[in-house]
Amino acid sequence: MKRTNYRRRLLSHIVIAGVFLSSFLFYSPADIVFSAQGDPYLEVITPSEAAVFDVTTVEFTGNMSDDRTPPDQLSLKVFEKLDSSSEPIEITKDGQLTVAANGQNSNWTFLKLFSMGNHSLSFVLMDVEGNTVEKTLNFTVKQKEVEVPNTIMEATPIDEQITPAAETVLPLVDEKGPRPYIVDMKIIPPGVMDPSGYLPAEGMTQVPLDSKIMVVIRETGVLNFTQPLFVSSSKGEIKSKEEVEGIIPQRNKNGDYEITFTPTGQLDSNTTYYVYVNPAMTNALGQRIFPRFLKFTTTNNYHIGDIHGNYSNNTNSCAYCHSTHTGETPTLEGGKYGATEDNLCMVCHDGTNGSPMPDKYNSTNKHNQHTDAQVKDSQSCTSCHNPHASWTEDNPARLQSVQVAGSSHFQPLTYKKAGTTTGKAEDFTLCLNCHDGKKASNIKQYYEDKTLLTESGHNITAADGSTLNGQLACADCHETHGSNNIMLLREELGNVKVADTDKFKTTGTSWDAVNERQFCLKCHNNTTEVYGKTGPFLFKNDSDEPIIGHQTQDVQSCSSCHGGASQSYIEAAHGPKKGIHVVKP
Repeated sequence: MKRTNYRRRLLSHIVIAGVFLSSFLFYSPADIVFSAQGDPYLEVITPSEAAVFDVTTVEFTGNMSDDRTPPDQLSLKVFEKLDSSSEPIEITKDGQLTVAANGQNSNWTFLKLFSMGNHSLSFVLMDVEGNTVEKTLNFTVKQKEVEVPNTIMEATPIDEQITPAAETVLPLVDEKGPRPYIVDMKIIPPGVMDPSGYLPAEGMTQVPLDSKIMVVIRETGVLNFTQPLFVSSSKGEIKSKEEVEGIIPQRNKNGDYEITFTPTGQLDSNTTYYVYVNPAMTNALGQRIFPRFLKFTTTNNYHIGDIHGNYSNNTNSCAYCHSTHTGETPTLEGGKYGATEDNLCMVCHDGTNGSPMPDKYNSTNKHNQHTDAQVKDSQSCTSCHNPHASWTEDNPARLQSVQVAGSSHFQPLTYKKAGTTTGKAEDFTLCLNCHDGKKASNIKQYYEDKTLLTESGHNITAADGSTLNGQLACADCHETHGSNNIMLLREELGNVKVADTDKFKTTGTSWDAVNERQFCLKCHNNTTEVYGKTGPFLFKNDSDEPIIGHQTQDVQSCSSCHGGASQSYIEAAHGPKKGIHVVKP
C-alpha cells in the first residue's frame, strides 16, 4: 500500500508542475484583462505629467472610446483641485473642449487659460451607463505677472460731451482669457448659519439691521481683494469689519471665493443701500472682474408684525388704511389721512414712521400720478403693489398678482434685474402689464416679436456669468419710482459707481436729439460694460468709410438711423436696429 501511495503522490506532483510550466510557455498579453469589457477608455497624450509651461494658455490632447457607447454620447468633463482641502470644481465650460470622432474612437483637445502656479486637473469620461474612468495630470505655469498700472489711463473720448470723469475710468488691461465673475450675491440675516436661509440680495426689502452681505466670486487663480465692495446709502459709504481688520476672503467647498461684508455698525433702518462690486478688482493676470450692482432696503424699528398681510379675523390692521365711518372711497379708504397715495401710503412710507420711503421717490419725475384712489386705471402705488399681500422672500416688494392664462391660479408680477433676468417678456410682467400698447406705450412687442428681437442690438447673451440671453432688463435704463431725468431714466448707467459730473442728466422737459445722443453714448462709448459686453461706437464701417451720425460734429438723433422705419426713439432704445452702416456722400 505504501508503494502505491508514493506513486500516486509522484504522479500528482508531475501534473501540478506541468500546469505551472505551461502557464509560462503559453503566456500572451491578450490573456491579461485589466478592465471589464465595455468600460470607457481615456488617454491623455499631451502634456506629460509634471510639465512646466512658460505660457498661460495650455492645450491638452488625448483619445477616448467605449465599446458600447457611440462617441457622440460619451461625456468628458474637466475638473481642477484648487488645494488639498477643497473639492475639485468643474472647469469644462471655462475653457474650450473640442471632440472629433474617428470611427469608434475620438480625439479631444481642451484649451484653457491658467493662472501662475501649480495645477492639478482631472479628466473624467462617462458612458451612457454611468461607467467612468478618470485621468489626473499635474503641471505648472511659470510666467511673470502682468502689472496693473497704479496710474489711471484715460480712454480716448468719442466727443467732448461724453468724456468720462477721470476718477471713473478703469485701468486698461489685457482682457484675454476668462475673467473673474460673480456667482451669487446674498443677504445673511443675523443668527442664520444654514445657507438655505440666506436671502437674495437684489431688490430685497425688510432686511434685518444686523445682516451681512455675501458675494461669491468664481476665479481659479488668485484675486486682488483691495476693498472688494462699495456699500453706501444716502448718508454716505459704510465700511466692513473684514476690510478694517484685514481679513482675507477664503474659498468655499466649490472653490469659489466668498466675500463677506459685515458692517462696522448696525445698518440704518428704513434705508436703501447700494452695493457695487469694485470693478478694479483683478486676478493675478491683471484681468478685471465683471462689474455688478444691486440695492436692498432695511426694515424698521417700530412695527412688530406685518400690517399688510397675515390677517386674522379680529385684526385691527385694517384700520391703518380703512375707516368705517370716515372713509372717502367705496372701499372706505382714507379717513384721517385722506385717500390719495401721497397721504394714505406715504403717511407711513415717508421714511420717518416705521416704513422706508421708495427709492428716489422725491425726484423731479415720478412714476405715479396723483389721482383719486377709486380711479382704477390711474398710476398709483396700488397699480404695482398689493397692499394686502404678505411679505415673502419671492415677492419682497408685494407686487400685484395676475391670473395665469387658462387657470384659476394667480401669481405675482415679475420685475427681474441684472442678476436674475433672462431677458424674456415673462421677467418683466410688472412693466409690460401696462406697457403693452393698451394703457401705455407698447414696449412688450420688443420682447415678444421675433422680427424685432432678431434685429435688436439690445438682444444679447451675457458674458459676465449672469443669466441674460435676450433683451436688456427694464431696470438697466429706468428707475422704478422716480428720477430727476425725464422718462425715469437712470443717472448711473452700467454697473459702476460714477462721479456726479459723469452722470446722465437730461436737459429741459422734452426728449430731443441732444438728450437722446447723450443717453445712448453713456453706454456706447467703447468703455462702459453691461453684462460683460462693451457698448461699441464705431466711427467707420468695415470699408473704412465714415458712418453718418457717428462723427464728432454730428448732432442728429440716434433714432434717425436705429429707430427703424418710424425713426422712433422708443424703438431705438428698446429694439435698436443693428448693422446700420451709412456712408457719407
